Amino acid sequence: MPDVKRLFQKIPRLVPALVLLAIFGIVRGPFEDGIRDRLVASKLLAPPPAQSAFEQMGQSALMGTLGGLRSLVATFLTLEAFEHFSTKSWDDLRQTYQIITALEPRDESHWVSVIWHLGINATANMEIDERLPAFERERRFKEYAFQAIDFAERGITQIPESSAIRIQLAEVYREKLKDDCATARVYGDAIGLPDAPGYVRRFHGYFMARCPGREEEAYAYLLGLYREGDHQHLPTLIKEIKNLEEKLGVPQPRRIPDADPDRPQKAPRRPPNLLPGDILVPFSFDDLRKIRG
Repeated sequence: MPDVKRLFQKIPRLVPALVLLAIFGIVRGPFEDGIRDRLVASKLLAPPPAQSAFEQMGQSALMGTLGGLRSLVATFLTLEAFEHFSTKSWDDLRQTYQIITALEPRDESHWVSVIWHLGINATANMEIDERLPAFERERRFKEYAFQAIDFAERGITQIPESSAIRIQLAEVYREKLKDDCATARVYGDAIGLPDAPGYVRRFHGYFMARCPGREEEAYAYLLGLYREGDHQHLPTLIKEIKNLEEKLGVPQPRRIPDADPDRPQKAPRRPPNLLPGDILVPFSFDDLRKIRG
């Protein structure tokens, strides 16, 4: 029992050491990769195994080394990642989440967080950071967006049933890369997954409608949603269908009867004897008979 107690007393000192070792391995990686690539090009070294094998090896090493401390170290690193977010140290944040997601690959929240940090926050920072020249901001903007996409794809590999990862990925495509086709694809992949919100079906159709070459497919899809009933007759869905009716030249008799939600409705006619400050209140013929007495 005293040995167990001493072990737990050592844990606070062990965690920083383990973290430093893990970070050292990540920082050392690019340097070693450059040397290895030059040796392979010179035919002095055989090509390395596939990247997925390296990732599995790294993950297995972390699992074996840390054992039951994985969750504790991941929690510590999550706090560190938040500090990187606060100071806008995006590269440090990415490296920290490389370790976090390797420690707990089945924790959905880690993948969602890093996609949000890199794909939304880091890219937003590049849009407004005047300390960098425009070309460098644009380069980093794309770099962070594609790093977020890479994390999302790896997260989906680890948790194929995750709708939250896909929804966060769709936001990167929609808000930052303005890629309507990719956005439609990702929302479509989320349909039917556990905990997927109901709006993913409509959003899949909305962005498909804006994807060049898929207008007819989108029209059929959105019309199918419209025919499900009044609960689907939302202004955006009606507007998208009407846009497609115009674009595809759908004959008037076959168009949906709803009014265009973006067009102002005609105001009721004012009686000529109504003063500007008077309020027009509708009333029935029974009310009129009562007034006349």
